[in-house]
Amino acid sequence: MSSPPSSKAAEANKGVILDRLQTVLKPGARVLEIASGSGQHALHFAHHLENVEWQSSDRDLNEYRLIDTIRSADLKNLVAPIVLDILHWPNLRPKFDAVFSANCLHVMPEKNLKPYVEGAAKNLTQDGCLLLYGPFKYDGEFTTESNAEFSKFLTETYEDAGIRDFETVDQLAKDNGLTFESDTPMPANNQFLVWRKGAT
Repeated sequence: MSSPPSSKAAEANKGVILDRLQTVLKPGARVLEIASGSGQHALHFAHHLENVEWQSSDRDLNEYRLIDTIRSADLKNLVAPIVLDILHWPNLRPKFDAVFSANCLHVMPEKNLKPYVEGAAKNLTQDGCLLLYGPFKYDGEFTTESNAEFSKFLTETYEDAGIRDFETVDQLAKDNGLTFESDTPMPANNQFLVWRKGAT
């Protein structure tokens, strides 16, 4: 059997994302990763965060052979992936201490932003975190010309896709009981954003 497909972006950014996760996640945390894709992030993070339970998910577990990747890892803190369509969130129990995704919001239709944030918030414990990695706009402006070009490519390639406005996502987070906590600049013109449930 051939090797599962891999993502160059996931391979390139997994180290810097891990650095941020190590500062945010507490020992014993349960993390739900949305749109795990190839599972490269899940493998890397679970391996290095031994005291964190990592739950991968995707709307299609076979497209990138996520099940095979997770099963072959044989890590006790990396549980079997689940099917998760953000337009039809399952009733997940128990709730999670963090919901994470990387490079997700800008490739999905804009109409999916609201159910994405609503579902994430509902499945967070009190004091749990929504963690997002990827490029964002601020006050409608791109942070770099390359991000503007990337967003143009996205809109031409995927249905209603494109780099999202931070303010739009932040308002959706507020509407669902999440308070903005931090914004960390990352390599390749990306950001690592944190919202917390029930924060004051």
